[in-house]
Amino acid sequence: MRLGVLEMNKYIIMGKNSQETAASMLNKPQNRREVTDPLAKAFGAKFVEFLYLNHPEFDFMCVVMAKKDEDIAAVSNLIYASGAFSTFNWYRAFEAEEWKNVYQLASNNMASYISAKQKAQED
Repeated sequence: MRLGVLEMNKYIIMGKNSQETAASMLNKPQNRREVTDPLAKAFGAKFVEFLYLNHPEFDFMCVVMAKKDEDIAAVSNLIYASGAFSTFNWYRAFEAEEWKNVYQLASNNMASYISAKQKAQED
């Protein structure tokens, strides 16, 4: 996706708040998007969505735009290390046209792949 002149990738971040974070939110409710926006900006990232969910395995999800995987990996490691989440994961997300291009690249190079089964049958 193009934002300004920089090429940005889309990421999905999901996590489960720790018991300590839930207790802190009960004692002092906070808009965590506002609180964490400066952190995202420090890593060159921008929130697209920032959502809380009623799911048993994760209760937080956001969609983020960033320049590279390393930026998201770094900020995710920082957040997870804080203890605020019992689980915290990130995934690169692709628009439909981008995913088509991924498969096109694979299709273009299919002839280069030899499976273990094919190799075993050659010998």
